[in-house]
Formats: sequence, C-alpha cells, structure tokens
Amino acid sequence: MNIGIIGGGQLGWMMILEGRKLGYGFNCIDSDFSKPGVRIADRGYAYDQYRDFVDSSDIVTYEFEHVDDRVLEYADSCGKLRPGMLPIKLKRDRSLEKEFLQDAGLPVAPFTVVNSLEELRKASWAYNRSIAKSAIGGYDGKGQYPVSPGMIPEGMPHGKYVLEEFVDFSEEASVIASRDIHGKMAFHTASLNVNMNGMLVYNIAPFHDKGMKDVSRKLLEKLDYTGVMGIEFFIRNGKPMINEFSPRVHNSGHHTLLGSSISQFEQHVRAIAGLPVPDPVLLSASGIVNIIGRALNKDLKNKILQIPGTQIYWYGKDNAKKRRKVGHVNVVANSAGEVKERIDELIGILYGERILEFLEYS
Repeated sequence: MNIGIIGGGQLGWMMILEGRKLGYGFNCIDSDFSKPGVRIADRGYAYDQYRDFVDSSDIVTYEFEHVDDRVLEYADSCGKLRPGMLPIKLKRDRSLEKEFLQDAGLPVAPFTVVNSLEELRKASWAYNRSIAKSAIGGYDGKGQYPVSPGMIPEGMPHGKYVLEEFVDFSEEASVIASRDIHGKMAFHTASLNVNMNGMLVYNIAPFHDKGMKDVSRKLLEKLDYTGVMGIEFFIRNGKPMINEFSPRVHNSGHHTLLGSSISQFEQHVRAIAGLPVPDPVLLSASGIVNIIGRALNKDLKNKILQIPGTQIYWYGKDNAKKRRKVGHVNVVANSAGEVKERIDELIGILYGERILEFLEYS
C-alpha cells in the first residue's frame, strides 16, 4: 500500500519514519522538494502533478491545513482522503471552526465574528478584554491582536476576524485523539503545554484529564473523523474549554515518540489504513522542548545528550530563523517533576536567558 501525504514538512517526515515499520510506501506532494518529508518519501510530486500523486496513492492524508485545493478535492472525489474535507474546511476559516464547535455544544470561549475593523471596534464593547484572531490563515500566534473596549491596535489589516473573550485560564493542555475507519476511538495521555508568544516551547505528560477526553470524543463523533487529531484546551476553574483543534498529528504529541507505547504518527497511519488502533499507554513521564530558530552543532548535541533520557529530532531545515521550529528534544524521566527539571536544563542549554528573542516576529 502507498500512502500519500499532502505537505512535506516535519510532521510528514515523522509520519514516514514511523509508518515504514508497517511496510508501507509513501508519496509526498509539495512545492518545495527540500522539505524533510519529501526528501525521504519514496517519490515526491509537485502540485501540478496532483492527479498522478493521488492516482499512485491508495490513501491520501495531510500534515498541514494550508495546501493546494486541487489535490485535496481530487483525492476526496476519489474517496481516498482521510481525514475528509470537513475538518480542513473548518480549520481554514477560524469562524467556521468556532461556529461548528459552538453548534455542537462543545465548550468554547464567547466570540463574535466580524467582517471589518469597524465591526470589530463595535463588537469589542461586549468584552472587558478580548483577542481578535484572523479568520483566514494564522498559526503559532500569528494574526492575533489584543483588543480593549472601543480600542483596536493600530496597523491591523482589514479582513474577517473572530473576536474572542479573553480566557483567564490556569493551564493550557492538549489531548491527542484518534478514531479508526470503524469508529473506534483512543486517546493518548493528556499533556500540559507551555506557550510563549503564541508558540509551544515545551510540554509534559501526564497531565490530569479534567474532562478533556469526553470533549474530544464528542468532537470526533461530530466530525465522523478518521485519523489522529490534536485538540488544545484552556483549563479554567478546573474545566476544559477548546481553544482549537488540528485535524492531523500535532506538535504537542511529539512526546509520544519516546514516552508512549505507540507514537501519534504510527497511530495515525494505523487509523487511516484500517489497522487495529490500540489504547496508548504512557510508559514513562515524558515531554518535549521545541528547538526554535537556532542551528544544531556537535557541541550543542553533546550538551543535550548528556542529559539522561533525551533524544534529538532534527528536521534538517536550512534556515534557522526566529520563530521557526527546526527540531525538538524528547525527554523521559521517572516523574513529571523530573521531566520538568530536565526541560529547564535543556532550555538553559538551547536559549539561556534569551528565549524570548528566538520567539520574536521578524
């Protein structure tokens, strides 16, 4: 069987690395053949070759939402696209995602959809504090603006926005959820996520569920979903509220590569291919530290790997600029507290006291 991956980034790269254990071949389509997933695929395709890509693949999946519509639509018309078109349509317009979640009765922050800056200014009076998020595009904190009643930041581009009430949360967390072609669901142990300037810096599992699996189960059912999904939550007053979902393998699930009985990547391949999808077991307290905006040399490798329970995943990207994820470090230990100690040491090695400089917008 050949599995086609739309998008050639690191998520596709890790999916191929894990999926080869099952004996599958992999095609990859992207506009840039230097990306890590394309480089290790059995065959790479340009987007103009989308028909050949789909025809030569038995199943087609995606590792990113913002990809060429032609390949998505053709794969869907051939009955090969897993997950299907609905999740990706929702993710391409944040307003549709929020409305879907609200209509499904799932917990989300109060929000208002606006189509202009004037509408945004008027809507801002409904909230003491709020965040305006671009409806189209934007990830890793891009396209987000703090808003006060009657006041919006200067220089905001015109467009459609989702204005969300500011959530005074105690923690951010996520669940990696999966659903196979028969509707069986499974869930990796939840993780605590620490974000800075809109980007995930590190996470730690286990984290108390707090009802996140129940919410995730309802979302998978509502979408009639097939595959792995990353679902991010705010925890407020001990209860979960969906921030957003990603219809694919997710950065917050990378800890499963070392700490769990099955990685999120193998789980996704199994789910879309019709293989048994097990209930994952957390074998060890685990977490990751993202490597953002810096190069990797021998000295840095030595310092990282001297810390017990560490494993480097380097994505092979050429340009280590600010806010660009170029790798991550997996960490395992005997307890979540010990994982946190090792993560603190790793952050010191990677960034010192300058971590926010690596997260600045260029």
